[in-house]
Amino acid sequence: MTAVPQSCPVTTDFRFAGVGDVLGGFARFDALQDEHRVWRVEEPGGSYWMVLDRELALRGLQDHETFSSSAITPLDPDPQLRMIPIQLDPPEHGKWRRLMSGYFSPRRIRELSERIEARVTELLDELEPRGECDYVHDFAFRFPTVIFLEIVGLPVSELPTFVDWVTAALHADEDGVLDRAKQVAVMRQVMGRLAVELQQRRAAPDPGAADILSHALDWEVDGRPATDQEVLSCCLLLFLAGLDTVANELSMATHHLATSPTDRAALAAHPDRAGAAVEELLRAFTITQLARKVTRDTEFGGQQLRAGEMVVFSLAAANRDTAALDRAREVVLDREPVPHYAFGAGPHRCLGSHLARQEMEIALRLWHQRIPDYALATDAPVREYRSSVYGVIDLPLRWAPT
Repeated sequence: MTAVPQSCPVTTDFRFAGVGDVLGGFARFDALQDEHRVWRVEEPGGSYWMVLDRELALRGLQDHETFSSSAITPLDPDPQLRMIPIQLDPPEHGKWRRLMSGYFSPRRIRELSERIEARVTELLDELEPRGECDYVHDFAFRFPTVIFLEIVGLPVSELPTFVDWVTAALHADEDGVLDRAKQVAVMRQVMGRLAVELQQRRAAPDPGAADILSHALDWEVDGRPATDQEVLSCCLLLFLAGLDTVANELSMATHHLATSPTDRAALAAHPDRAGAAVEELLRAFTITQLARKVTRDTEFGGQQLRAGEMVVFSLAAANRDTAALDRAREVVLDREPVPHYAFGAGPHRCLGSHLARQEMEIALRLWHQRIPDYALATDAPVREYRSSVYGVIDLPLRWAPT
């Protein structure tokens, strides 16, 4: 283990992966940020640096030569699987990003708006008369996930199995343990299922198909056909990110609204302002925490980092940095502008940001048109899981049925 300078604050209490009361993860970052901006974390699974300063985080995420994306979780510096393009550095990263960006361009996402609205309406038609639901399981993981499966070209009928796979691959268990061997096994299972889809399309191609898996058969990189392994690595990333992040961000946002009557009433009175609300909720409750691998010895944030070490750049802390923004740890729905980095920064800024924004805006707008007044349906603490992505485990809601 690398010797840590005495001037560096060290915490042995922080756990990157775990389970706790909802919003407790953000409170941990807030408390640590109030003490120091750069920490050394020592936990049973290993040690790493953690950057909680907005400007430092942006500088690190933009410096791919010093901070590599070859490893993206702090306790796994040498991953067995590589997802494309998130674990590639420029210039290779750019080649794949350009190849995939067209599927998530603003124009294409706008074309999906009617389908997104139809899916939300379909779920609200089912849920509204009930007067209650578990928002996470009944709405959040049934809305954007279906849209994404249609974009990728996977059967919607298998959604429950796919959600189980994503949960096993990305979420800590009830004991707060993130089992790397289990994660890798599930990811290989996902890739096996994706391989079946590719084989079926290769055997019976559909020239009119618009889904990503159908198009992937013709992908080229550097003038050569993409290999099946490369295609599967891309689709694995799409699978994990597309079935998890928007659902989790919606659940975090809705937990806040369910427990904040003033903000909920304001949005219900003006559902047309849902787009602005989305930006502030993304900022206040940024669920992704990014890690990078140090490529060379360097001084950063007053500390000496060594090649091979891992660094976590907390987007949650960056967006709640009180030195950079007034009332940074409060939700201010009419905040203008809303400067945030919920989708990251630098070359790896989230490819699906346009889709995520549109899905969240439509979901919040239509929900509050149909169900303007709702609250938590439990006195028990709402729980969250924490790792590279934060999310709500269960969110029981209740309202007056129509």
